[in-house]
Parts: sequence; structure tokens; C-alpha cells
Amino acid sequence: MMSAILQQLRQHAKKASAAIRRGRKSEGKKPCRKSLFPFSLSSSSVIEKTDIVPTSSPWDLLPVEIQIKIFAQCGIKDLLQLKLVCKAFCQVLTFHEQLIARQYLRQARHGTLPSPIDSEREYTRNPEDDVVLLSDLFPPAKSAKGGHLYTFRYMHSLRRRAKLCSKLCYYLADRVMDRFVHCESAFVKAMFPSRNERNEFLKRGKSSLWFNLIPLMYYTLYFLEAYSLARRELKNALLQDMEAGRLPVPIPPDVRKSMYRDLQIGILRSAPFTNTSTLICTHHCMQLLVSYLRHTVPPEEPVADDSWIGSLLTASPFLRIVEYFSAEIGDGGSQRVQRKDFMRNFHNDLMLNEKDDINSVVFESTLVSHLHSSVQDVWFDVAREELASRRAFPHDAENIWVWKGVPVALDKDIQKFVMAHSDLQQLWNTSWTLHRLSPLHHGKEFQSLLGSQAALRTYASRLRVHLAGDLFSTAQTPLSAAGAVDDDVFSRTGPLKDCVWETLSAPSTQATSEKLSGILVTLEYENITYKAALLAAPDGRRTSARRQQSTQLPLLLTRFPNPLRQTFISFLSANFDTYCSVLRLPSTFMCTVLEMYIDMLIAGDHDGPSDSYRMFEDTIKETQLTLSFAPPVAPALRSLNINLPRGSFTEFVRGSNSNSELTRQKNSVLSGLSTYLEKHLAMKLNLGDLASGHHPVNQPVRLTKIACGSFVLGGDGKMKLVGPSGQAGSRSEDGATAARESKDSLLLRATEALLQAVIRRAAMSGDEQT
Repeated sequence: MMSAILQQLRQHAKKASAAIRRGRKSEGKKPCRKSLFPFSLSSSSVIEKTDIVPTSSPWDLLPVEIQIKIFAQCGIKDLLQLKLVCKAFCQVLTFHEQLIARQYLRQARHGTLPSPIDSEREYTRNPEDDVVLLSDLFPPAKSAKGGHLYTFRYMHSLRRRAKLCSKLCYYLADRVMDRFVHCESAFVKAMFPSRNERNEFLKRGKSSLWFNLIPLMYYTLYFLEAYSLARRELKNALLQDMEAGRLPVPIPPDVRKSMYRDLQIGILRSAPFTNTSTLICTHHCMQLLVSYLRHTVPPEEPVADDSWIGSLLTASPFLRIVEYFSAEIGDGGSQRVQRKDFMRNFHNDLMLNEKDDINSVVFESTLVSHLHSSVQDVWFDVAREELASRRAFPHDAENIWVWKGVPVALDKDIQKFVMAHSDLQQLWNTSWTLHRLSPLHHGKEFQSLLGSQAALRTYASRLRVHLAGDLFSTAQTPLSAAGAVDDDVFSRTGPLKDCVWETLSAPSTQATSEKLSGILVTLEYENITYKAALLAAPDGRRTSARRQQSTQLPLLLTRFPNPLRQTFISFLSANFDTYCSVLRLPSTFMCTVLEMYIDMLIAGDHDGPSDSYRMFEDTIKETQLTLSFAPPVAPALRSLNINLPRGSFTEFVRGSNSNSELTRQKNSVLSGLSTYLEKHLAMKLNLGDLASGHHPVNQPVRLTKIACGSFVLGGDGKMKLVGPSGQAGSRSEDGATAARESKDSLLLRATEALLQAVIRRAAMSGDEQT
């Protein structure tokens, strides 16, 4: 198309030049008056005495309105370059600049123009609506003649801000997902077995975080730019007061800090932060940004002074932060060169503020080059007070779904970005060792361990000191004296990098009205991550209100090597005066739990009996029952494994249900299995009596292990719960996706019910267990 237009223009140019030459020849043959410029020839004479040859292109024949719409379809960075193409383009782009800018914004904003933000307006998080929010936050400048100045410069400023926020959100999303995969490698491998699935999970997770963080980052950038403009206006106003004699002496640092604080309060009490939900999500975004700036500092090089982060936020909003993250990983060039450029630019920013003539006159000089003494002076202190005044504490964490069943949540109290799925998903697909704990006594230091972020941070710090063997700590016993991790384990794990205590919480399921809650302990070493979970008793078995100086967490799950497990238990004993023992599960409990699990799977929402049995078979898969015998019965036989193929076990379940329909009385699946074994193997096991709870005191046969496709339960205190797959299907498989979602939901309810049963068993007293 472009070559055809150029060819047409070339032909018009040839015809025009030929016409001009013919006109000159004919003009020379006619007598004329002598002129001072005999060789000059006016264009008017040529036009009058020659035939008019059309020299314009098809573009010149278009109406101006259509030309404006065409230019509005171009990219912002191309508009200035198009001015250099030809004179016609330059004239249209110059004379109709505001109309083109307006048309461009109308197309990007779905037919509207920027308007002032108020507290009642709501914005979506869709990527196609980002321009609406950005242009409303940063409207064009007002004209002296009235109205607004819609110029290419304004459009470039919007593009610059959008590009900065997009880059910063991309870097944050990349670091969040990388840290999650590194810390939760076991969960990721269990949920996504193949490398292609893990790569797809990372790709989709980064994209979801990226696009969802961009609107939040716009609010953050608005605050930082508004704060920078307010400081500049304050500085100029103080200079005028000083020149007028109303300010006799420079402002001291403490008064300047108070002034800056008042400026931030004024910004938070005006639109768009008058909307409390906007204030909360911006607070979360600031927490995320600062936490990952701190995370870039190696743990072996702690930096007590975080004023450098405040300067990164305020010196050149977002520009230096993007350079910082890019230089950290060497994105787009040499890492060494990028780091040198960042340090030079950041130093120039600090020197520009320090050597500012107005600052040196208005404010007293300080020994530090940073504008704020702490990063808390920027946003955080003021935002917390504002949220508290609006009674917005506590508030729910905001979830961003990176995969089905895997949301990401920004915690509201600790400045850390954590996976929300860690509440329950952390317990699935992991082999745990079960322990029973007596109440944890913490005295009057904290009212409770559950829901208290201060308590969790305190004990996480103490555990870190305990594991590190801090000899200067008087409150803890050195690690070497408390069952220290041996050199072999330490050489495989590497040094301890992080110790985190988090609150575990989950909503009540349809299977039970009880709510799962507890504490998740994560020990992140250089080469591996270990976990432990302390789960609370059901609501009916919790400690009474008069014993508020202790918290009852009867079930302890550990995923530790034995030396580290002993060290952790000794820490609990020393700090909470608690007693820990292995939780043994008797045969009666295991049989009862198996029957309960089967009943929940069969009684779920199904299209019919055949569908329920098919779903049961796909969930349970092959089943293995391990039986142990008392020594007098079989001295040479310690255990016997009974392997049940998925089809055979389903037939036992089907048979028990068919008998119950005839007799109107529930029959045990294990009773049918015992009858079958007695008939074909002449082994009388009486598993049905174990399931019903009626058994002799000295039962010769004990069920010591149940292993199936959805859980593993051992009488010696071992447990593994398999969670739902959580993989989303394609759009063309709506029926298959709905069936998988129904199966996952039913599996989740049954698994949570099993876990609740184990917690109730751990909370039982000695009289209840017999």
C-alpha cells in the first residue's frame, strides 16, 4: 500500500515538473518588459498560463475530522515523529493537537474525558480500564483561558507514568512468584508434577499479579507525586515568609518533620483516599513495595537505618526504584554498569536536595543527607493513624488469584507478601508427624497466641535465636545444650535464612461448623524449607475464658528431621511450659475415621448412585490396610498388608449400602471386608467391631495403617492429607471442569473433616480416650 502511494506521488511530481518547464519555455518566446530579475518567474504566472495538474495525494483530499481520527489511532511516541514526514502532517498535528489528544483519550477511556476523582467513584481492576484511572488521577493542566490543555506532552506524561508502574509491578510479581516457588518447592512439585505445568503456573501467576498490581501502583504513585508537589509548595511559601520577615529563623528538623506529616495527612484526607477501600489497598501496595526493597538486602548484612528506602520513594518517585530492581538482576544489560548508573543517579538526587538553595535558607542543615529519618515517616505512620481513626483495623487481606485455589494475599499487619493458600494448602500433600501438646502458657505477656501478630513476631525472633545458638541471649538456652542440629544435618540444610510464624485460619466447611485455626511455623534454610503447624482445638474444647494466660493448641504437626524436631520441642517446652508427646492413633479411631470418610464421599452431591461410586473410586484409588497382631497370636507375624484394588474396594462399599437399604440399618464397610477375609482366608479379624467401638480390652488384631489415594494415616503418629488438584480446565471443557470442581470440593470437605477428627482426638483427656 505504501509503495503504491509513493509511486503515485512520484508520477504527480514528474507531471508537475514537466508542466513548469513547458511554461518557462512559452514565457521566454513572448516579448516582455525588462526586469531586475529576468530569470525570476512567479508561481502565479505559471498557474495562469499552464494547465493545472493535480499534485495532491489522496491524504489531502480527506476531511480534517477523519485525519484527526486516523492520527488518534497512532501510538503516542509516533506523533512527534510524524511531524517530520511532510508539511501536511506537521500542519495537522500542530493546529489540531488538542483535538487529536482528546480523541485519543476518548478512545482509550471508552468515550469519556478525565474528570475529578471523588470518594463515590469506583474503578475496576481490568487492564483495559487502566487509562481511565490513570488520567483521572493525573488530569491535564488548566488553561488560563479556561478548560484544560490536552497536549501531546500530557499524553507523554501519562505514558511515562504507566510505563514506570508497569515495570515496577512486573519486577514485584517476578520476585513474589520466585520466592514462593523457592520457599514452597514441595507444594509446587506436588501440585504441578511436570516442569511444563510449573512453568505455566509461574507464567500465569506473574501475569495475574502484574495486571492486578498496576491499578494499586497508580494510587501509590499519585501519593508520592502529590507529596513531592506539596513539599515544593511549602518550601516556596516558607521562602516568601522569610523574605517578608515573618520567618526570622530557619525551620529546625523536628518542626520540618511535623510539617511534612501534616502534608501527608492532608493528602490522605482528600480524594481519592477519602474512599477507605482505596486507602487500604494503597497501604497494602506500599507494604509490598517496601518489604521487597528490604528483602533485597542480604540477611547477613542487616541495615538498621532504612532512611535510604524513604529517599528512594521521595527523591524521584518510582524512577529510581525501577532502576534499583533492574540493577539488582541486571535486566537489559550489564549488571555492573546498571548498578553504577543507579548509584550515580541516586547520589545526584540526594545531592540535588542537599544543595538546594531554598532548602539551605528555609530549613536548618542536618548531618544526614536523607530527607526522612525512617521509611515509616513516609506514608506508614500517617496511614495507620488514618485507618485507625476510620476504624479500618483489622481488615481483611486482599487476595489476588494466581491459580485456581491458590490466591496471593497481602497481610494487613506484617509488611510481607504471603500466599493466602498457606492457611490450609500448606497442610496438604505433606507427610506429618503427629504430637499432642498440653496448653501453651505465655503468661500476661500476650492475651493469646492466635490472631496476635506481635506475639507471633516475638516468638519467631526467639526461635531464630534459639536455632542460631545465640550465646548472648540470657532468655534462651544455647542450641548446643538443647539438642542442637548435628553437623551432617546443618551441612545439608545450610544456614537459617528466615523464621516466620503465621496465623492459620480457614472458614467453616459444610462438613463441620468448626473453624480450623492455628499457627504455621516456617523455617527457611538455604537449601530446604521445613514446616510445623500448631492447630487449635474445636470451639467446644478450647480453654475457658478464665485461663486467658494460655492458649490450647493440642495438635502439633512437624515436618522436621529428628534433631531439628527435638530442638523445636525443647523450645516449646522452655518458652510455654508445655508437654509434648507423640500422638498414637488406636485402631478404633482409624476404623471410625475411614468409615466417616467413605460416608462423606458417597453422600456428596452426585447425579446418581453410579456417579457417586465412580467419583469414590477415582478419589480413593488403591487402598492398603496394614494389620498388626499381638505376639501371643502370631509371634512370627508382626504385620499383614491387605491391598484392595480400586474396583474391589468400591464393591465392598456398594455391598454395604445395598444391605443397609434392605435392612434399613447401616452396615460397616470393614464388616464386609472382615466377612470376606474370614470366608476366603479363614482369618477372623472383626474389623467391624473396631469401627463400631466395641472391642475387647486385649484385641489381638489391630489396624495400624490406612493408605489410599486421598490420605495416609498411621497408628504410630504419621499422617498425610492429599488436597484437591486445583487445576483449571479449558473453556471448551465446561462439563469436565464443573465435574472436577465438584470432586475437588467434596474431597476438600472430607479431608478437613478427617483433620478435625484428629484434632479432637489430640484434645481428648485421658478418660475420654479409653
